[in-house]
Amino acid sequence: MSSHSNHRPGAHSTGGGQHQPQPPTLRPSQQIPPLTNVAPSMFVPLRKDDVEPPSEDDEPSQRIARLKRIIETIDYHTAAVKENYIWMFEREMRRFSLDAAEREEEFKLRDLHPPGPAETEIDAVFASMERPAPEGIDYNDPNNPFNVKHLPELNPQEFMPRDVSLREKAMMDILTVVEAGKNEIEAYQNHMKGLRSTYVELLGKEQEMLRQAALRPEERTRVQDAPMG
Repeated sequence: MSSHSNHRPGAHSTGGGQHQPQPPTLRPSQQIPPLTNVAPSMFVPLRKDDVEPPSEDDEPSQRIARLKRIIETIDYHTAAVKENYIWMFEREMRRFSLDAAEREEEFKLRDLHPPGPAETEIDAVFASMERPAPEGIDYNDPNNPFNVKHLPELNPQEFMPRDVSLREKAMMDILTVVEAGKNEIEAYQNHMKGLRSTYVELLGKEQEMLRQAALRPEERTRVQDAPMG
């Protein structure tokens, strides 16, 4: 009686006579984790001296140096977090784009869509952008329907037709990511701007205290009695 192997395709032996199925091969878009949380963007390496608040026992010059380092660190952290935000949102846009391309290939739909606008269309767009704005129109007027500051914000997902193509859906998804990314970055930068202003104000007070301490007694009295404004 001859023996034969019943090894199944896609399985491998674990050495103990047991077979385990191999994990399926992921498409490129599936290898990119969906963006569900932007909190990892906040993690930027910091040194202890960069965030340590000045001590009340420090000399004025030492407190000024510490405050300057804190302000510099805030600027560094703000720029680094913005770069992290952009990287994460660009990765999410790439995931949508890859997924649409893969599905078009799977369903043989790639030939139904041109690769991009025709050269004549591109020339027409640039010509329109270079054309001067019409005279007599105030785009800052809230009653002007073309005033972009007063246009309502639209969510592309809420207005997506049911028969939208894969490519059009991917574009709407990407536009949604762009809008969300812009809002996240602006909110974070506004927060850091307020924090930076606090430390700039503290720095100004410390510098003024140091200047007052350096004055001779008669000059210090003259400065303190000087009228404001």
